[in-house]
Order: sequence, then structure tokens, then C-alpha cells
Amino acid sequence: MNEEGFVSVNGAEWARLSELCRRADLSPSRLSAAELAEFVRLYRRATKHLAQARTVSTNVSLIGFLNDLTARAYGVLYRQPRESILRSILETIQIAAQVVRRRKWFIFASAAIFFCSSFLTFGLLRVNPNTRDFFVPAGFEQAFDHWKTGHFEATDTSHGTAMAGFYASNNPKVAIITAAVGAGTFGLFSVQLLFQNGAMLGLLTSELIPYHRVGYLLSSIFPHGVPELSGAIVSGSSGLLLGYALFFPGRNRRSDALRAVGMDAVCLLGVSVVLMFLAAPIEAFFSFNAVVPGFVKVIVGSIEVIGWFMFWRNFGLSPRERELRSAPLESKTK
Repeated sequence: MNEEGFVSVNGAEWARLSELCRRADLSPSRLSAAELAEFVRLYRRATKHLAQARTVSTNVSLIGFLNDLTARAYGVLYRQPRESILRSILETIQIAAQVVRRRKWFIFASAAIFFCSSFLTFGLLRVNPNTRDFFVPAGFEQAFDHWKTGHFEATDTSHGTAMAGFYASNNPKVAIITAAVGAGTFGLFSVQLLFQNGAMLGLLTSELIPYHRVGYLLSSIFPHGVPELSGAIVSGSSGLLLGYALFFPGRNRRSDALRAVGMDAVCLLGVSVVLMFLAAPIEAFFSFNAVVPGFVKVIVGSIEVIGWFMFWRNFGLSPRERELRSAPLESKTK
């Protein structure tokens, strides 16, 4: 091969193809119809030149240059279209909803631990008030006294913003710890945290009965409690899922069982963090705002419960889920 003549004759085409690749790196739509047709023609020519160089030339540099050029053009030509950010977010939410439905029994188990702890603590304190000191954490007496007064000041913008920032940073951190440490303790730490948080709710309810503040308590925590407690419960379910895989790996090794549920556990953790973030501004600006009447908070909380239930139940149904729901009841039980 006369390499100098080969480069001299075709070099302009290679330079033009390289320029079109540079312009199309972000998106092929940046090329006009005529330029796109030219791009395809030059790409085909370059692949022919590469085949010729590999066949009759020993010039490693030339072969490497043509190989890189054709590979770059191939990547531009056959690259999948980039999805919009909105579409990517929507698909992520759909996957999250599917994981929540798929792992619903772990979420139910997490919720059962939380609420059973609340009822158990409440009942125990009503029967034997002397057990109070066992449940009250150090430093919480002042918070209990604050609830007993039954008064929260109107929330201004600066104070609400500061509290929203605190809640948005602290609560998701707790959710992450619950799931992460739960994995390292075979889910036992997640159970412990769920039990402790549930016990606190039962304890606070019992404390406020003599002061006739239970309704005030429930109406105040209801609006932000829907996403926040849901986040805590979903976070606990992530730890329970990992713990279950470690305790009951089946025929797999524990590492393989953990890997099999790992993506779902991470997804549940992500859902819990998002729910905690959503709860932060509601808690900071609405739930404890003295200007907002209690019945309005109850209405808002009820709307949230219905809305979230419908969302988790129906959003982003996979073809398999739609098929199961449309199947007759007797076929589901077979």
C-alpha cells in the first residue's frame, strides 16, 4: 500500500467525519438531514478504509487512528436516544412503587412492630405506671412538659426554614442508619429502633391523657406523621428484608441471598429517605403551626393517607401486576 497516497486521498474525509462526530457527541439531532446522510456515507467509507489498512498495511498508528474514528462514529450512530430528566424521574418512581408492592409483607411486618410497640407501651403504662422510668429516654422530660402545655407558637418563615432544614437532614439520616445497621445485625437493630420509636408514641400518648391533650397530640403529628412514620416503617422494612435474606438464605449462600435482595433493599431505603424529606417542610411549617386549626390538620392528614394508599397501590403497575389484577379470583388462588 502507498500509505502516503492513501492518507492524502482519504484524509479530508476522515477529518470531516471526525468533525461531524464532535458536533453529534451531545446529540445527533445537532446534524441536519444532509449532514446526517453525509455522516453515514463517511462512516461506511471509513470502515472500508479500516478493512483495507488492516489487510495490506503494517502501520499500527494508521490502523489505530481509523479504528478509533470508526468506533467513535459507531457510538454516535447507534447510541440510544437520551431520555428526558422528567422521563427518567417518572421511571424511577414507577420502579420504587413496584418494589414497595413487591416487598409489602416486610413493610407490613415493620408497621406491625412499630404500632404493636405503641399499644404495648401504652397498655403497660396504664396498668403499671411505675414502669414509666424504664421507657422515658434521658433528656426527654422537657419535651414531654412542652406537649403537656398544649401550645405551639405561630411559625414564621425564618424559624420554619431552619426547622425544615434540621428535619430534612436529621430524619433521613435516621432512616439510613436504621436500614444500614439493620443489615449488619441481621435486621435486629431495625427491629429495636422500630420498637423504640413505637414505644415513644405510646408513652407520649399515655402521658397526655391526664392533661386531655391526646387529641391535640394526634392532630399535631398527623399531617407530617403520614410521610415521616411511613418513611421510618419503610426504612425498617429495608433492614428486615436484608436480615431475612441473611437468616433464611434458602439453598443459596448468604452472600448470594443478600445480593439477590440488595437492589430492592436499597430502593426501599431511597423511598424512606424521600418520604422523610417530604415530611420535613410539613412538620416545620404546618403541623406545629398554632394558626392552623386542629380539624384542618386532621383533614390534611386524612387526604394524605388516602392519596399515598392509592399511589402505592396503583402507580406504575407492571404488565405482570395488571395481568394478576385482571385475572379471576379463583385463578389467583390456584
